[in-house]
Amino acid sequence: MKRIKIRLKERSYEIVTGRGAFSQLPKVLAGISESSPTVVITDRNVMAGSGDLLSGVLKKVKNPLVKIVLAPGERSKSLGVFESTIKKMVTATRSHRPIVVAVGGGVVGDLAGFVASAYRRGVPFVQVPTTLLAQVDSSVGGKVGVDLPEAKNIIGSFYQPSVVLADTRFLGSLAPRQVRNGLAEVIKYAVIKSSEMFGYLEKNIEKTVSLDKKVMDNIVGRCVSIKGEVVEKDELDCKDVRIILNFGHTLGHAVETASEYSDLYNHGESISLGMLMAGEISAELGLFDRRHLERLERLLSAAGLPVLLKKIPVKKVMDACRYDKKFISGVNRFVVPVSIGRVRVIESVPLGIIQKAVKRFTAMGTSRKGKRR
Repeated sequence: MKRIKIRLKERSYEIVTGRGAFSQLPKVLAGISESSPTVVITDRNVMAGSGDLLSGVLKKVKNPLVKIVLAPGERSKSLGVFESTIKKMVTATRSHRPIVVAVGGGVVGDLAGFVASAYRRGVPFVQVPTTLLAQVDSSVGGKVGVDLPEAKNIIGSFYQPSVVLADTRFLGSLAPRQVRNGLAEVIKYAVIKSSEMFGYLEKNIEKTVSLDKKVMDNIVGRCVSIKGEVVEKDELDCKDVRIILNFGHTLGHAVETASEYSDLYNHGESISLGMLMAGEISAELGLFDRRHLERLERLLSAAGLPVLLKKIPVKKVMDACRYDKKFISGVNRFVVPVSIGRVRVIESVPLGIIQKAVKRFTAMGTSRKGKRR
């Protein structure tokens, strides 16, 4: 196991990665409070795929336990589920101040973290990410919240966990599509901060897709370290440092919103498309070599991620894009690559260039010969 410290003064915490990390939960909870009820928020997918691992560790927890099981999928990250979850906690914990433990992917972590941040004006919160996407990205950094039909993550706050236990044993129960979702965020980290990691992924993509234990331990640890370094410099996303973590997310979130959070495009699949569109914007502006854009497209394709937007009109994506929370006073902002391993933030991109980028990576944006214009 690897221990990574996120240094945020009084909000500092540790991330434990690797096989066996989850087994430390009883000790972690006892260190927070031996008497507080523990509310475990998870979903049906985790119960079906990792129920034995979950129950085996929870049996060793001495705190009183309450379990809340959500429906899987982005639609559980809503104000309605937020309210119903808190009502269940009120009934189950009464006058006690509970500890909230999120055991699941990004949806569970974001929803449970937002619940923890609001319930009794804040209660202790432990992240146990079970998907690759959550382990390398969403469980680290303290961003929590819910969606509205108009926009993803539009309601939320910053609320740091007490600890993150990223146990790679959970990854073995993931469906291939969930693995691919996480790989989109892995590739994102390589593009924004590590050309060396990008090359490593190019050489080891087959082992990565097949969840080779050594490769995955390396990747999870590296991604968490990269995100931790960025979060330490800009915890509240107000210094234009942390914003680089949003590479691919502006148009990626627009794709998710345009799909109405359906199963058509999961988060990582949307980010795959968003990264390519951001790369196209950068190339159009003369900031990014198209040869590197082609490398990015090849790697995403080799990871099994979509490189063409299908079944969603360009206009619907453009409309959703205007609600993005990174747009300030009507001025759009994009994180775009300038090389593999380095990105920059640009503003006021002409709508024509944005629309052209979206069109290029849609099924309708291909030529009759099957090659992009």
